[in-house]
Amino acid sequence: MRRLLTLVPIVALLAVSATVLAGTAEGARPRSLAQAQAAGWDCKPLILIGGHYHCSPPGRPSVADIVAGTATTPSIVHQVFRPDGTFAGTETLIRADLYAGQPCPTDQWLPVPPWLPEPTYYACHHFAFTP
Repeated sequence: MRRLLTLVPIVALLAVSATVLAGTAEGARPRSLAQAQAAGWDCKPLILIGGHYHCSPPGRPSVADIVAGTATTPSIVHQVFRPDGTFAGTETLIRADLYAGQPCPTDQWLPVPPWLPEPTYYACHHFAFTP
């Protein structure tokens, strides 16, 4: 019984901590283009690509880095925004040399335009995307 009295507060504390951390993580995700930029997300170049703006997390390669051919990261997850700046969803990019037919849960993997320099990437959109 004594062990149970010690265990119950520990389990309760862990549950509360997990809930708080989950809420904090969800609240930290930018929900608009302006919020993403204010939070340090790299949205360069700030142009519509496939009808959307794409922003990389702080410290990760941006679309501008991919266009310049300086991005070599195995994968990048972008926050994607509609032309009015509202959040559309996320996009996962995987470097072409690492792509091996992995399934994309929402659409098919699309090659990032072939005119971009090496390394090229494949994109999987986690929102309703119509190129």
